[in-house]
Amino acid sequence: MSTLHIFSKPLAYYDSTALENLIQGTDKVLLVGDACYSAEQYFQLNDTLLLLLEDAQARAIKLSTEHTLINYSEFVALTLSTNQSITW
Repeated sequence: MSTLHIFSKPLAYYDSTALENLIQGTDKVLLVGDACYSAEQYFQLNDTLLLLLEDAQARAIKLSTEHTLINYSEFVALTLSTNQSITW
C-alpha cells in the first residue's frame, strides 16, 4: 500500500522529524510549488522524490540527475496508481 505525499512548501516549514516517521519506503514524495526550492533536503524523507516539471522550471531550479521530473499528465497518473494521497 503506497501513499503519494505532495509538498508545496520548503521542508523548513514542516516538522521534518515527524514526517520521517510518517513516510514509508514504498511511498512517493512529490514536490510542487515552492517545495522545489528545497529538493535536496527532501531526499532525507524518501528516495523516491519527484518534482513537478513546470514548477521546477518556473523557479529556475538547478536540477541534478537525482531529480525525477514529471509533467501534469504523469502527476494525474501517479495519483491514480497510489492508494491514497496526502497534501501537506
